Amino acid sequence: MSGQTDAGRVRKVWHVKIVGEDNLIGTLIYAPTAGKARYQKFLNADCNSITFASIRVTRASSDDEVFPLIDEAVAALDSEQKSTPTHTLKNGRFYTSTNDRTMFCLAQAGLVRNTGRGWSEGEAYFVLTDTAARLPCL
Repeated sequence: MSGQTDAGRVRKVWHVKIVGEDNLIGTLIYAPTAGKARYQKFLNADCNSITFASIRVTRASSDDEVFPLIDEAVAALDSEQKSTPTHTLKNGRFYTSTNDRTMFCLAQAGLVRNTGRGWSEGEAYFVLTDTAARLPCL
């Protein structure tokens, strides 16, 4: 993310255009700084004649995305605990032991719930709660 306000975290948007290109619209790129937006455009350019200096970047703050502040429960999670909901979001569920430490912490934080169904005794599918599914920070 690019910054934080009282209302939430801000993901900055930059209007990026290559000088001399016929495309009058340009491209919107999400990046924390103008330099990173310029570099992103430079890496994705499909023309060898483009130089770093030929890329113009201006702020497009009207297109910024504002996310809610990170919940304290989410802030307390370690990297493994944060990657598990990401996996669960992609696959719809996570199968593991019912006494798994990571799942226990996520359940305590209210981010996953045990479905009570599994292939073996002591194992179950865990799914994200509505709260976790709405969090953009995971």
